[in-house]
Amino acid sequence: MLGNQSRHLVRRFFSTVAARAPERQEVAWVRGHLSGDEFELWLQMSSADQLHSIVVAQRVGTELPGDQTALVAGLLHDVGKTAVGSGLVMRVAAAVIKPFTTQERLSRWTSDSGFLSNIASFIDYPRIGADLLRNIGSNDFAVRWAAEHHLPRHEWTVDKTKADVLARADHLAV
Repeated sequence: MLGNQSRHLVRRFFSTVAARAPERQEVAWVRGHLSGDEFELWLQMSSADQLHSIVVAQRVGTELPGDQTALVAGLLHDVGKTAVGSGLVMRVAAAVIKPFTTQERLSRWTSDSGFLSNIASFIDYPRIGADLLRNIGSNDFAVRWAAEHHLPRHEWTVDKTKADVLARADHLAV
């Protein structure tokens, strides 16, 4: 039987394969919530990641109405994927390999070139995304959530109420 994380990854795989481009009104909605630099970064995301971020942010907006910082965090939590080769094969390989790797191994792979280096970078996309957001002046909550959204709850440094909503929305969205 598949665990929650495995079911989530399987759903994300099929939604990535079948992804459509966001509709014009969806893109306009996103533009209305992000700064110019944030929106430019969001535009670099794949169609599947853009759609996923919209669903996450809309769920967050329903549970935390008026909380712009949480909504921005929902839209940008996966933005680090833009900085690494994150095609479908890379995503599947990283998802399969991640549970069996160590930080030492990831560090070694990062110093190599090629496929393993790309896998290490993709696994590290939350930190990369946080760096991208920090560099363009995004709010601290969005920066920290991008870095922490795959960590266990006890390791979060952000407001846990908001983070619980974001984590729930992320795992329910495909």
